[in-house]
Amino acid sequence: MVSVNLVVLFDQLDMGMTSLVGGKGANLIRLMGAGFPIPPGFVVTAEAHRLSMEGLDWMEGAIASFDYEHPDRLRVQCAAIRERLASVPLPQQVEDAVREALARMSVSSEPNAAFAVRSSSTFEDMSQAAFAGQHDTYLNVRGTETILRRIRDCFISLWEDRAVFYRNRQGFRQTGVRMAVVVQRQIECETAGVAFSIDPVHGNMDRIVVDANYGLGESVVAGECEVDHFELDKSSLKIVQRAIGHKEYQTVPTASGVEGCGVPAGLADQPSVDDSQLAGIAQLLQRVESHYGWPQDMEWGWSRGRLYQFQSRPVTTIEARWTRDESAERFPNPITPLSWDFIDEAFSKSLEHSMALMGLPPLKGKWFQIFDHYVYGNQNAVRLLAMYRPIRARNSAELVAELPEVRRRFSWVLELPVNWARDLDRYLIRLGRLEALPEPRNLEEIWRFVNAVLAVAAEYFLPNIAISMTQSGLHRLLHALVQMIAGPERTLGIVDGLLTGCDTKTAIVNREIHEMAQMASRIPDLRTELVEARGRKFFEAGRLKAYPDFAARFERFLEDHGHREVDVDYSQPTWSGQPWVVLDALTLMLRGEPPADPAEAARAQRVRSAEIEQQFLAGVPRELQFFFRELIRLTRTYTMLDDLEHYQTTRVNPLAYRGAMCLGRQLRTLNVLDTEGDVFYLTKASLESLVADPSEPQRTRCRAEVIRNKETYRIAQQRTPAWVLDESAASEALTEGAENVLRGLPGSPGRAIGPCFIVRGPEDFGNFPSKAVLVARTTNPAWTPLFYNAAAIITESGGPLSHGAVTAREMGLPAVMSVRGVMSAVENGQVVVVDGSQGLVELVSGISGKAVLEP
Repeated sequence: MVSVNLVVLFDQLDMGMTSLVGGKGANLIRLMGAGFPIPPGFVVTAEAHRLSMEGLDWMEGAIASFDYEHPDRLRVQCAAIRERLASVPLPQQVEDAVREALARMSVSSEPNAAFAVRSSSTFEDMSQAAFAGQHDTYLNVRGTETILRRIRDCFISLWEDRAVFYRNRQGFRQTGVRMAVVVQRQIECETAGVAFSIDPVHGNMDRIVVDANYGLGESVVAGECEVDHFELDKSSLKIVQRAIGHKEYQTVPTASGVEGCGVPAGLADQPSVDDSQLAGIAQLLQRVESHYGWPQDMEWGWSRGRLYQFQSRPVTTIEARWTRDESAERFPNPITPLSWDFIDEAFSKSLEHSMALMGLPPLKGKWFQIFDHYVYGNQNAVRLLAMYRPIRARNSAELVAELPEVRRRFSWVLELPVNWARDLDRYLIRLGRLEALPEPRNLEEIWRFVNAVLAVAAEYFLPNIAISMTQSGLHRLLHALVQMIAGPERTLGIVDGLLTGCDTKTAIVNREIHEMAQMASRIPDLRTELVEARGRKFFEAGRLKAYPDFAARFERFLEDHGHREVDVDYSQPTWSGQPWVVLDALTLMLRGEPPADPAEAARAQRVRSAEIEQQFLAGVPRELQFFFRELIRLTRTYTMLDDLEHYQTTRVNPLAYRGAMCLGRQLRTLNVLDTEGDVFYLTKASLESLVADPSEPQRTRCRAEVIRNKETYRIAQQRTPAWVLDESAASEALTEGAENVLRGLPGSPGRAIGPCFIVRGPEDFGNFPSKAVLVARTTNPAWTPLFYNAAAIITESGGPLSHGAVTAREMGLPAVMSVRGVMSAVENGQVVVVDGSQGLVELVSGISGKAVLEP
């Protein structure tokens, strides 16, 4: 009986925990359990490694002395550790367990059987980092004693200086690290290589890439010689690119390992795999990708007419393709450098944390980047995430069979809302403490205050990207599974009905604005003043105090919701800093027809949602009814949570604004800035340097930076950014062959005609005419009151789950989202037909609505 603590066979599926068998071992056990062509083997566990390190009291002191700042010194230190460990034998229990595992694999009857012995770190291939190449691998190892020696060598390779340095860079502790070792039958391949289920170099998601050479795959992995390169269309598996290398070198097995040798002259310029072999590799790769629900990097080999898979890893690096597809909704306007640095720091930490929380591979590089003050998203990273398939089932029976694994893999989906609510109190309390502090008196104190605010915000924000991604993923999953049960024709109506009436925080805030509008409508003089004057003029003239009851209600509203952002840029005050924005919003309601009571409308939506849920579940197989109830409940929960976490996120905005403006006032006295608001045109790094050294040269440099960034920001405000970086956005919205039709994404069903009115920001709210078509780059919750007066909605960004689309559906307004270039394709007064069902906007010629739009 093989010791389950010291050795795990590949067919012991319940023992495949990464903490026990390492990343590579866990992957191979999972693949073998799923029926993939993995050569047999076993894993010497991390527990065996722990046992082998017992009693080595000197290790802790040696680790503590590591000099990470001087690589030559670190190299010597690590070499000394390895030399001492080389004299430490494996524990007898470990040797016995390995001998027993080899016996189970019939090695006694094949004394010359060859094995690959590979390190499998418990950190390796985890979400946080990829340790490929950091630890040792030995190929074509023969004989029990040699295998035991190579297992020990793999353990020792934990202390290669490259591995020690990499762990330190990744933030992992050096003490307590553990290593498992994979021992796997070596396959003597005629040809071998690697394959990617996407093209990571050019960012093409529709290609499969295969590199191949004669012999073992090490020559391909090492990249030391020319190899054959093939690209296949992912859907048809047709070979679309074929580059045959001049292959002078191959890796082949020897009596005691492997060596490089020449390729016969007659084969060097011939393909190392034929088309049928390529098709087999591509089909296997597609199966592996489907199994993991994520693009894969696979090592493969052909031997005696059989295809083997040696390992598979998630793709974590892909060429960036910068577009406004993902960023335009979140960041519709130019952003100041300091604001972006604040946001980017928290976002990057949250992305890393969220991917690990969700059990997804890390994606290296930035998801968002700023170019000429506009934020662009890496659309290839977005597409890569969209390819993730959490559930593989294609019918009800398969779904029933998959449910146990779904419960195991996605238990965090149930836990995340509970944990977020628990941690919210800590965030709010810490913000309250910061808000209560007196104003800092000097640059150092102010900078400490700013960094304290950012630290609180970053900690709170850690799981919030996971919330947003889960909300989006649940919507897609619900849509796919409802379609599986009810068919494609009924799916959209069912899903729409199931999710209508979610009581989001935005809906609650909008009800309060509606209540204030009703209150104002019952005070004739107040109603008249608000309708005839602009909100800012009314507020700054101090007219609120003439209406004490309304003023008290308005003040309470700002106390509760004054942190709501007008723009994502921290340089823009929130509602509490420009309260006339709220007055303009409720004035819009006073000018238009009295809207339906939001509370009554919400009640009607909940009734409709309950009825549709009951009708839908009646057609669901009994064994799946609880699962669908939970899926519907969780989708609603995450819809509300995604809105609530954003609402709470913006509580940091007034504090960040306060800290930055304090800095601005100090820097103005030092003649660095002309106005305190100019501080937002400095980068965080420049501010840090200036606070540390406020010398004249530093002040001069920062002043020049402000002047330069302020001018480029002004220019950015006056232009429409290219939708795809380095490509012009001109005419992107026009559908080919139909110059009067703009195409986007269906956001909310229905059809309406009316004159366009372009809204660039809150300064345009007061001028919005009744029953105009609202045209904007995007909308956010602060814009919702405009919807009460709109005939339809058109945005340049967003999709069916964006704020604009969700709100439009709740209000029964047609909406078309992601109409690229629409801000420059139409002008105020242009009459359009908005078809929210088809995602089309038709420009109507010969009709002008300009007279209607005059305020």
